[in-house]
Amino acid sequence: MSLRRAAMPAVQDTARGIVRFVMKDGTKRVDVIVSNAALEDLDDVSVRECSYFHRFKEHRLHFETIARDKYDKGYVETDGTVCIRTADLPFVSAD
Repeated sequence: MSLRRAAMPAVQDTARGIVRFVMKDGTKRVDVIVSNAALEDLDDVSVRECSYFHRFKEHRLHFETIARDKYDKGYVETDGTVCIRTADLPFVSAD
């Protein structure tokens, strides 16, 4: 079964440098974390102008798709968490 959106708010953990959100595999809860480094590499806008959490909220659907793809391929940490890092972001070329 693939991951689906869970009706739970995301939480920023500034001490760990991540944003954490939850998805579901049937009734199983799957924690997903997005590193601040991935959020920083996402846009050309500086973090001072747009917080990590704001970037996450703008691109949540994109992160849910990445998490679903990683989960389906078995790229899950030993604790069951799906981690999204800079390397997981699709390459975007500058035109």
